[in-house]
Amino acid sequence: MIEKKVLEYIGKYHMIEKGDRVLIGLSGGADSAALFHILRKYQKELGFELLAVHVNHGLRGAEAQRDQEFVETLCREYEIPCQAVEMPVRQMAAQRRIGLEEAGREARREVFQIWKKNGKCTKLALAHHKNDQAETMLHHLARGTGLAGLSGLSPADGFCIRPLLCLEREEIEHYLHEAGFAHVEDSSNREDTYTRNRIRHEILVGMKEQINSKAVEHMAKTAEILRQTDRYLKRQGKELLKKYQRQRRLGEVFLEEAFFCEEEVPAYYGLRELLRGCFQAGKDIGADQFDRLWDWIQMPVGKILQLPHGIRVRKEYGGVSFYQEKEVKGKQEGFCIPLPIPGEATGPGMRLRCKIMENNFVIARDSISPNDNNNFSQLLQKTYTKWLNYDKIKGTVEIRTRRPGDYLVVDASGGRKKLKDYFIDCKVPRQDRDRMILAAQGQEILWVVGLRISEAYKVRPDTKQVLEMVYEGGYGYGE
Repeated sequence: MIEKKVLEYIGKYHMIEKGDRVLIGLSGGADSAALFHILRKYQKELGFELLAVHVNHGLRGAEAQRDQEFVETLCREYEIPCQAVEMPVRQMAAQRRIGLEEAGREARREVFQIWKKNGKCTKLALAHHKNDQAETMLHHLARGTGLAGLSGLSPADGFCIRPLLCLEREEIEHYLHEAGFAHVEDSSNREDTYTRNRIRHEILVGMKEQINSKAVEHMAKTAEILRQTDRYLKRQGKELLKKYQRQRRLGEVFLEEAFFCEEEVPAYYGLRELLRGCFQAGKDIGADQFDRLWDWIQMPVGKILQLPHGIRVRKEYGGVSFYQEKEVKGKQEGFCIPLPIPGEATGPGMRLRCKIMENNFVIARDSISPNDNNNFSQLLQKTYTKWLNYDKIKGTVEIRTRRPGDYLVVDASGGRKKLKDYFIDCKVPRQDRDRMILAAQGQEILWVVGLRISEAYKVRPDTKQVLEMVYEGGYGYGE
C-alpha cells in the first residue's frame, strides 16, 4: 500500500516530529496532490499541523489561474490553511539574467524561505520522487559535478523533507487513480523547451525502454550510496582541517603545507568546508579552481591566487593563508594600550590578561646556572600564555603594534636585534608585520605575541615574582 510505504519512509528518516507545522508546496499537479492526501491522512496520527502554499508564476495565463483555484478549493474542502502567492517569474528571469526554469525555482525558494524566517512552519514538504531523483543525477552529471551532485535530492535535511522519494511516478499516478483523487496537469511539463523535460521524456524513457526497465530504481539506490559516501568524506575533510588549520590572524585562516600532501579527495572536502564555513563560499568554487589551487601551492612565497567572493589565497612559509580582500585591505592602523598589572587590556579583536604570581616552579636551584633555561622548556612552550620575570619590569607595559626603533633582546648576554630583522628571520610576511601584537616597555619588546619573549625577561631560578600573560584573539602569529 502506497500510503503505508510513505509513512514508513517518513519514520525511517525522522522527517516529522510531534508538534511540527509542515508546509507543503502545493502546485496541484499529480505529485503534490498525492503528497497532500497522504500527509492529510496521517496528520492526526503523527501529531503535526498541515499548511499549504501555492506559488503562481504568472506564466500560463488562464491555466495558472485554474491551478490556483484548484488548490484553494482542495484546501477548503479538507480545512487545510492555504496561501496563494503570485511571483513575477518572467521579470525575475530578465533582471537576474537566468532562464524561466531557474527563475521559477528561485521564486519558490524565496516564498518558502519567507515562511521559514517568519516561523510559520517548522518543515517544508516537497513532492519529489524517484524519477525526479534520476533526472537530477543525470542533469548534474551532464553539467559536471561531484558526489554531492550525483547523490541528488536528500530525503530530509532538517527543514526540507521529501516523503515521496520512495516512490516512482507510476506508483503516484496509480495511487491517485485508485483513490479517485483529482489533480491538474501543467501543460509546460509536456514541452521539451526545458532541460529537465528533455531528460524526462527522452533520456530516461530511452534508458528504461532500451537498457533496463528498473533504471530509475537503480539510480535512486545509487544516489543513497553516494549520499552516504559524501557524508563520510565530509567528516574526513573536517578531520584534516582540525589537524592542519590554524587561526593565525583576525579574518585569516592558515593551512599548513602538509595538508596538500594528504589524499586529494578528503583534502578537497576539507577545503570546501573551510571556504563554506569561514567565508560563506564553496558552492561557487568549482573543481577546476580547486585544481588550480593544488598546482598553485608550488608557487613562490608571496604569490596570491584570486577566488570568487573576494577570497584570496596567499602562499607563505610553510603553507597558505586564506582571507577575504575586504577584511585585510590596506594597512592595519596601529594602536597602543597601557596594560594594568594585574588586569587586562583590550584592543581590536583581542584581549590580554595578566596577573602576578610567586615563583613556585619546581626546579633544582643548586644544579642550574642562571643562564640555563632547560628546566622551563615545558613552561615556555605555550604559544599564547607566557611567564616573564616581573622583578625586572620597572616601567609601564604597553600592548601595541610595532614602531620604528623597536628591538628584542635575543641572548643571555644582552645582545639585541631590531624587530624588523627578527620578523625577517622568522619569515613573518611583510604584509603581516604591522598587525603583530607586542608587549613592550618603551622600545624594548617583552613579548612578540605568538612567537617569543625577550631573553632578558625570562624566568630564572632566582626570580621572585612572575608575570603571567594570557593572550586571546586578534592578530597573533603562529598556532
